[in-house]
Amino acid sequence: MKYIYRTIAITGLLTTISACQTTQQPEVALNFKEGETLQALVNVHGDMSRGKFYALNYQLPSMIPICDEIVVNSIDEDVINISYKETKYNYLWDGHTKKAGQSLAENFDLYFGKQCDKAAVEKLSVNDKKGIEQGIAKIGMSKQGVKFAMGYPPLHATPSMESDTWIYWRNRWGKRAIEFSNDG
Repeated sequence: MKYIYRTIAITGLLTTISACQTTQQPEVALNFKEGETLQALVNVHGDMSRGKFYALNYQLPSMIPICDEIVVNSIDEDVINISYKETKYNYLWDGHTKKAGQSLAENFDLYFGKQCDKAAVEKLSVNDKKGIEQGIAKIGMSKQGVKFAMGYPPLHATPSMESDTWIYWRNRWGKRAIEFSNDG
């Protein structure tokens, strides 16, 4: 009897494992395709010395400035390869972004698109424009100015852009909170 019990238990386990392996993520429509030229919709921070940008949007010192052009070289499940100024970089999906329910394509669409909003940048204050140029938050900037300067905070850390506190990751170990009052 014990032998039969073990066989049934193992068969049930294999069936469960097989069912888990066939579960797929829902398909997400891409708003971009391989070979397409896009513009940075916000400053896109990354580790350019290592050839990487992260969906998590680490606030590293190097960046692709807002409105600069990139080319989409290839699109895979966990990485989008891009070229910026004739150098190739990988845009990587991370576990935190996956768990927050945002696909790599959805995340990439926040940062790159067919045309940046130059008119919106021009309407901002001098202080906002300086922060955008430097890629940092400055006291007195508007939410829109900070978004253009630093990009979007990670979804799992700041689920709503309506929040008065946005949490950015400086790197894998440190975070930074940007707090807004009614005046910015």
